[in-house]
Amino acid sequence: METQVEFEALRRETSSWWYISRRKLLRDAAAQLLRDKREALVLDFGCNAELETADLPALRALNAHSSLPMLAFHQLQGRRALVCTTPEELAFRSNVFDAVLAGDTLQTVADDVVALRELRRVLKDGATLCLTVPAYPSLWGEKDEARGHRRRYTASELRRKLNNAGFEVTRVSYVVALGFFPAVFEHIAKSIFSKTISREKAARPAPWADAAMVGLLDCERFLIRFINLPFGTRLVCWARKPAAVAERVTVAAWERQWARAPLPQGMG
Repeated sequence: METQVEFEALRRETSSWWYISRRKLLRDAAAQLLRDKREALVLDFGCNAELETADLPALRALNAHSSLPMLAFHQLQGRRALVCTTPEELAFRSNVFDAVLAGDTLQTVADDVVALRELRRVLKDGATLCLTVPAYPSLWGEKDEARGHRRRYTASELRRKLNNAGFEVTRVSYVVALGFFPAVFEHIAKSIFSKTISREKAARPAPWADAAMVGLLDCERFLIRFINLPFGTRLVCWARKPAAVAERVTVAAWERQWARAPLPQGMG
């Protein structure tokens, strides 16, 4: 019975406006990153991009998650290449993926810098990570606790942690700017009236409201191709694993001299 309730909650979540918009955002990122590749292997950590159904013929995707119930749900939805692994210790070889997508997973990890280092390890040199996370610690609320979140991020904090993990940050932009001010007002109202709303009793948005939000976020998704949005309830980031560079070592003159072949010995 408990499993059925959990699956029903996951089914509602996968039909929500943010899940649909995030899936489009991650697919766009994958298409942009892999447009010049004839064959590519991508890791979808969090199983949020649904790359199997995307129009990317040269793409092979692995879907990874640390939750067995989540993987079972996606298996029932027809997903393939499912792998159960923890973000702090990924069950993959180093330097194997052409891109990594991580939609709303970093905020659930105990040590996010360790997880970022693992994502960097499995990426090929010069490959890119695209991730989304919830923004602004000041917006922390009951929904974060119900979803198992451990933190929210600012753009500067996310940049710093990615740099500490060895990434070169390419872009960071806020998204869901249209939902930022309603989220702030809701947070202030709850803090004033101290009203607790359980996850089960929370009102589900009407289908027309979900469709309207998806349409508005489609406009944002088009906009962030050209500019970085200054605020929003989520962050999207692109970070690159630096390519290995062979260093040219200059050998001192006396070392080069002693490295030469010995001079022929004179005849006695």
